[in-house]
Amino acid sequence: MNGKLNILFISEYDGITSSVLQKLKIYEYNVKSILIEDDLNVKSILLEPSWDIILTDYQGWIYYGSDILRIIKRNSLKKSYIIIGKQIEEKEMVSLIERGISDYIKEDNLQRLIPTIKREIKSISIMNGLNKFHFSQCLLEDEFQRLLKVSNFLIYKLDLHANFLEVNQVFNDLLKYNELEILDSFNVYELLHPEDEPIFTENIKKASEGEYIKDAEYRFKKKNGDYVLLSSILAPIFNEQNHIVGILCVSKDMTEYINTQHFIEDRIHRQEMLAKFGLEAIAEKNIDTLFNKATSLLSEILNVEYTKVLELLPNHKYLKLRAGVGWNDGLVGNATVENNKNSQAGYTLLKTTPVIVENLNKETRFFAPKLLADHDVVSGMSVIIPGKDTPFGILGAHTSKHRKFSKDDINFLQSIANILADIIIRLSTEEELRRSEEKYRTLTEQSLLGTIIIANGEIIFANEGVSKILGFSIDELLTWDINTIGQHIHPQDLKKAIEEYEMILNGDIPSLQTEIRMEKKQNDYLHTRQYIKKIQFQGESALHINIIDISEQKKNEKLLEASLEEKEILLKEIHHRVKNNLQIISSLIVLQEEHIDDEDIISIFRDFQSRIKAMALIHQILYNSEDFSKIDLPKYIKDLINNLFKAYSARSKRIDLRLNIEDIDLSLDQAISCGLIINELVSNSLKHAFSREDQGKIGVSLKKRENNMLFLEVYDNGRGFPKNLDYQQSSTLGLKLINTITRQMDGKITFEKVDGARVIITWEIKK
Repeated sequence: MNGKLNILFISEYDGITSSVLQKLKIYEYNVKSILIEDDLNVKSILLEPSWDIILTDYQGWIYYGSDILRIIKRNSLKKSYIIIGKQIEEKEMVSLIERGISDYIKEDNLQRLIPTIKREIKSISIMNGLNKFHFSQCLLEDEFQRLLKVSNFLIYKLDLHANFLEVNQVFNDLLKYNELEILDSFNVYELLHPEDEPIFTENIKKASEGEYIKDAEYRFKKKNGDYVLLSSILAPIFNEQNHIVGILCVSKDMTEYINTQHFIEDRIHRQEMLAKFGLEAIAEKNIDTLFNKATSLLSEILNVEYTKVLELLPNHKYLKLRAGVGWNDGLVGNATVENNKNSQAGYTLLKTTPVIVENLNKETRFFAPKLLADHDVVSGMSVIIPGKDTPFGILGAHTSKHRKFSKDDINFLQSIANILADIIIRLSTEEELRRSEEKYRTLTEQSLLGTIIIANGEIIFANEGVSKILGFSIDELLTWDINTIGQHIHPQDLKKAIEEYEMILNGDIPSLQTEIRMEKKQNDYLHTRQYIKKIQFQGESALHINIIDISEQKKNEKLLEASLEEKEILLKEIHHRVKNNLQIISSLIVLQEEHIDDEDIISIFRDFQSRIKAMALIHQILYNSEDFSKIDLPKYIKDLINNLFKAYSARSKRIDLRLNIEDIDLSLDQAISCGLIINELVSNSLKHAFSREDQGKIGVSLKKRENNMLFLEVYDNGRGFPKNLDYQQSSTLGLKLINTITRQMDGKITFEKVDGARVIITWEIKK
């Protein structure tokens, strides 16, 4: 650290920014302030050697904090990271310190800033001195022995007969053997999974002939009999005469990676199923069909034998088994559970929060009701299905096996319950509206049609029907002239009524139907529908007007409009929730990356992020759309590819993108499938087709062909596919995903290796 202190400040422009800059400039520090932007390349900025201290406001932490900590750690940068932000809880502040930030300074306590910076300067200087000492000490050790002791990988030597010569402590710790057991008793084949023996033998042979083997995957048996997957490098060991005398193996435990991959795949699958169920629920008119779909979905996703919908009966004393999976014949629709604190369902309603049971036999909060006891239920969970004014009932999932349900399990169960609640309320409202409309139709049929005849500006005929509608007697109506009629028409409708009456009398049109508000005898207005035509009455031109009271219908139309608007809002909210849940998954992946140093695993995580963003993007577009029935396909694909080009900005700057996307009407499922395939193929081209210095082109074409066939073409002029690529048997997740989606769509896929790489996929557009 020579000369002035160099400080990088990443923030939004607000009051706190100017205050911080003013304090720093008083001490003549070199300060560079950078605005938060979507395309800000944090890594390239942080790797500039001049920065001693990194400052961000709280928004900067939200945007870039994880990246900053990872870059500092991975590149062993001697930099301090300080956050200046709002008041936060003490446990969150402790968590930030544990994750690696140097300090957290509250906005209202900026006087701490300069002393903190001075403390960090001293700390960096001390650490630089210690690192030089440790480096010189390491030079005194034998390099291989040092590697055995400090490496986080499994390291072991084999002779040419695959006997163990030496293993490190990481090897012993993972497989749970001691070193003597390994060296005295074991040949490597005793630990190797039988299915992996052929490929291992082949690689041992190659290494013994001087070849270096990378990314070889084998399963080794632990002492308890379980197998662990290892990704390995094999290298020949030479003696002083340059003869190969053994093989050095360096292996990495893939268990955490596999578990993380399964966790993310499960999260994505659950969100997809929630989104699909939500869309199906909106279209469903039969509540029992919806309950059956919900309980079947819960049984499949949560892997439980029993699921149930319990409906709270009107007396609130019992809950009836309305729908379910796994229960004995005759119980669904008939079995009941008491609504009191002694049952799990009653306890859930009482507590108003989700209830989880690990072992019903040892449960002390309530007893097992007969329904659960008769099916040997051990573990389960239950949540409330909300209602309009009171809860509708309980949604539950149970198993006869001992199980600890996770927070994700509860969240999935509650999400299904919330969707059910929304649909129950909507269908209930629609049923009330239907009954009201039926009542209106009955009343209309039973009532008399109102009729009046106007001639020479006076009512000359009125029947009993119009008398009942307006509340005036027939004798009173026969005293009305055109002015009196006008006085009983709503002021806002008067001009329109006069114009329409004149049009009929003048013969401009033969007849018309109109709606006019008229005043009743009780001084309130009602909506009427009037059918007007010109007739000859007693030798004179006259207006014949039939009048119907449609006030109740107008009221119902408003209720219907409100219900439709509620349905649109609900659909929009579901798209919004799906988009937000997918973004949460993307954020969880970013948090997971902080604990991983392996670039290959991080690359896989980022591939997952791009797939999640591809699905989230279409829900974002639908959320912002006025028409949920049509997806703006060109915009979706353009935005999707632009996001990929931003994500791979270092590689994409010299790439010419060519798009030819027709505006094709696809269903939501087909659009998501199309987006996922394009995401995989374009990201693959960006990652593998070109070097950083290459100029190249990537093209995407989407067209509708004859017989309602969709034609998708993605191509580049880069390196092309590997010679030995078998796209149908590939183990890469990307190709598996492309093949799986294509099969699901009954499509056909073609890989071409001419002038780069070209993939053509066709399938029938289905509604």
